Amino acid sequence: MSNQTERDTLGELLFREFDAYVTALTEHGECWSDAWPSVTWSSHPTLAVLQGRFAVAREAAAAVGVRLSDSEIAEEQRERQKYRELFPDGAPTLVG
Repeated sequence: MSNQTERDTLGELLFREFDAYVTALTEHGECWSDAWPSVTWSSHPTLAVLQGRFAVAREAAAAVGVRLSDSEIAEEQRERQKYRELFPDGAPTLVG
């Protein structure tokens, strides 16, 4: 049985790998929200590698109980993109 720390770590790994894949899809002129759930592997080597890394991260996260649907993953990515637009220099900090 996994603990919360493992689930948090692997969940974050899942989204880090997904973000790298989304970035590469966008750089190759793809609409990431349409392209990423495709059942076919990309013919471009970089995209294929990133798709594979995301698939492995998703399986690892699922093994410890972090099971997200495609729509949940897409929604989380949209939220993370909005957050980065609001705070391009990273999370705000309190100066005490």
